[in-house]
Amino acid sequence: MVFAFSAFTPVNDTLSEKSCKVTVKYSNGDLADNVTVSAYYKGFGGGYHDFKTNDNGVVTLTWDAHDIEYLLVKGDKYEVDYSDGKSYTLTLKKKHKYD
Repeated sequence: MVFAFSAFTPVNDTLSEKSCKVTVKYSNGDLADNVTVSAYYKGFGGGYHDFKTNDNGVVTLTWDAHDIEYLLVKGDKYEVDYSDGKSYTLTLKKKHKYD
């Protein structure tokens, strides 16, 4: 009779999802609620992903293998360097939601 025992250990996933919270405001200080924020990911295999701010102008951006290089919001480009777990404020070039 042969018995085989094995132990399963979780694999340390180096490509785990990262995220940060960004509060988006217009230059007059109003919150940018329900606005699409497009994130461009760096490197080969990057690309775009759309997110949307909530009623308080807050959006949670996520990424894994590719860091976010810049954001596109209401036609304007914003170069960013966001870190996992942090919170940021992005002030738009537009004065208010009617721009």
